[in-house]
Amino acid sequence: MRFALFCLLFAAAIPGAGAQEHGHGPADLNAAQTEGRRLYQQSCGVCHTRPTITAPLFGPRLSRLAVAGPQEAEAKIRIAKGSPNMPGFQYLYTPAQIDSVVEFLKLLPPAGGEGTPK
Repeated sequence: MRFALFCLLFAAAIPGAGAQEHGHGPADLNAAQTEGRRLYQQSCGVCHTRPTITAPLFGPRLSRLAVAGPQEAEAKIRIAKGSPNMPGFQYLYTPAQIDSVVEFLKLLPPAGGEGTPK
């Protein structure tokens, strides 16, 4: 009992405890971005997120640059239809869900971490 209380108090004292991946806590995201983050973690993160510092990526690291300007429409098509190296998600996700993934990607900084998320 004391140990559980200690763990709870310790976790509450850590700055950023409970903050989500990529530094976006639940209060920072709108509904579409929250849904997009969930879908990204569920289906995209396997290949596009590094599980450890030394692990390789199976796909390119994604950021807001991948969905900037005219590339946004192309990104939605790629997510839906896939590519030779990536499965398509048109039968798994609705167009609105694909849009929400793109909305989440708009928050991710470029690979070097330049800039801050919008």
